[in-house]
Amino acid sequence: MTVLSYTAVTQSGRTFDIEFPLHPLTRSSDGVGEVVTALLDALSREANAGKGLSDGDLIQALTMALALRVQMSGGLPAQMRGLICELYDSAHAAVQAAASQQAGHA
Repeated sequence: MTVLSYTAVTQSGRTFDIEFPLHPLTRSSDGVGEVVTALLDALSREANAGKGLSDGDLIQALTMALALRVQMSGGLPAQMRGLICELYDSAHAAVQAAASQQAGHA
């Protein structure tokens, strides 16, 4: 199985080294990584823009955007829901298994 190696760094400097399993039909692992980075950067910008957004607000916005993007894809609703659940469960497991450390420490 192909994986996307991804390092996330929190504002507090904590890092997470994640091995995301990619769906077999993934066309561009580099592109997937770039979109993840762009989404996280956009979330950080909005969170720091003084709008009083909570993590829950950001998660709600992401799920709304996901639902809209799925509708725009034209896939069958039941199949797309199954795919979303499969992809989320896989990504969630990868994040839970990720090595974490404080940046600047080996």
